[in-house]
Amino acid sequence: MDYIIGMDIGTTASKGVLYQENGKKIAEATIPYPLIQEKVDQAEEDPQVIFDAVQKIIFDLSKKVSGKISAISWSSQMHSLIGLGKDNQLLTNSITWADNRSREVVTTAKKSGLANSIYQRTGMPPHPMAPVYKLLWIKEELPELFTQVQKWIGIKEYIIWRLTGKMMTDITMAAGTGLLNLKNLSWDEDLLNQINLEKEKLPTLDKPETVVEGIIPNYIQKLGLSDQTKIILGASDGYLSTIGVGVLNEKSFALNVGTSGTVRVIAPEVVVDSENRFFCYPVDKKHYLLGGPVNNGGIVFEWARKTIFGPDQTAEDFINVAESVPAGSNGLIFHPYLGGERAPIWNAQARGSFIGLTRNHTKPQMARSVLEGIVFNLLGAARGLREKIGEPDALRVTGGFVKSDFVRQLIADIFNLPVIVIKNDQSGTLAAMFLAQVGMKKEADLEKIAKKIDGSKIYFPNPKNVAVYQDIIPIYREVEHDLDQSYEKIASFQEKYPKLFE
Repeated sequence: MDYIIGMDIGTTASKGVLYQENGKKIAEATIPYPLIQEKVDQAEEDPQVIFDAVQKIIFDLSKKVSGKISAISWSSQMHSLIGLGKDNQLLTNSITWADNRSREVVTTAKKSGLANSIYQRTGMPPHPMAPVYKLLWIKEELPELFTQVQKWIGIKEYIIWRLTGKMMTDITMAAGTGLLNLKNLSWDEDLLNQINLEKEKLPTLDKPETVVEGIIPNYIQKLGLSDQTKIILGASDGYLSTIGVGVLNEKSFALNVGTSGTVRVIAPEVVVDSENRFFCYPVDKKHYLLGGPVNNGGIVFEWARKTIFGPDQTAEDFINVAESVPAGSNGLIFHPYLGGERAPIWNAQARGSFIGLTRNHTKPQMARSVLEGIVFNLLGAARGLREKIGEPDALRVTGGFVKSDFVRQLIADIFNLPVIVIKNDQSGTLAAMFLAQVGMKKEADLEKIAKKIDGSKIYFPNPKNVAVYQDIIPIYREVEHDLDQSYEKIASFQEKYPKLFE
């Protein structure tokens, strides 16, 4: 029997899952690595450290089945940027999606109209996560480096190049750069001309299921593979996590909430928004990944657990206390923008707040309002999708934040939609495995993946709670917009007096 490894290159760790070709999981391995955050707004990683982690995972999984690996397929974090110089030596670390140093470039691009042009042409909303803005920032702040770089790639492209010698990217990853034209699915030459970037400095484009021929012989031996093992080009974690929970069209939305969160849907055509509220990333000319990513998911829950209750209180303790008060938290509203925000407001300077606090509010109301605020924000990220695509039949949810019955019911009540909980928590690697089967001609397409997706439980909206949330959500939105003009001033104050926050 042959096996397939689905590799997920994450922001803080890489994970490999070993599958039988029938989709049964055999084993998995995870190796974490640190973010480099030595300067304000910096969020980088060492590509060599990630490559070493990937090698060890592949070797360890290969040993379990005596090297009978037919393919390795990839799911990867989006929006990373790596500069290679002469002879492809590293000139930069991997600048991740979380790096905010280009935020002033984004502000300028919004004012000039360039940001709107980028969104309409590429589907990339205006935010420092996008490599297009990172490139503009490097060009302005580090012009010598910008000139020296001979190739600009992302972390998945770097790893595949190290293993095969091929400098390639797939359409879904290219879509996350803000440089891929939505209509013709090629690098946008007009946009490249505006930033003085030659197309030759970008990797070649291909389909996610493409077989990248030829693992370098040294790595075949080093990783315990065979000369028959195929490298599948793979795709973005956003796309694979979506189809990996059975969302293959616009009839249902995928909601994943871990440290951060995202609501996504697959549409049959290009859909962009006049307010730039969601991204639109092509997969091919018949499938487009639409969605809103949020910074503030489970990471805010962890902050609240430690800050409101103390480090000794467990997540279960927090949820039990939150569950003790009625929906709406007695009018206490929490905006969860502790780390800036992407969707729905696309403002890296956004800050969090409690609104409506009175002497009658205690820790239980604060706890519930934090959970409600996180979900209100996710609802906002989905709002543009619902207006443009229509109401889905259900939400298919995954992630560490949605482990409790209470949070799942909260989501159903706030979204006023059935919530289907997906058993498989490795949807990205599962989809990568199916992608390998398509690439090796063992499956005709990805439609059969839906048969492998098992929903464990359905939560239906509680009409009483729905009515409460329908009253308070408009107030949440109103305050959100009222504060928008103050975020820049608050952020500037915090930067002016950094020692006050030590």
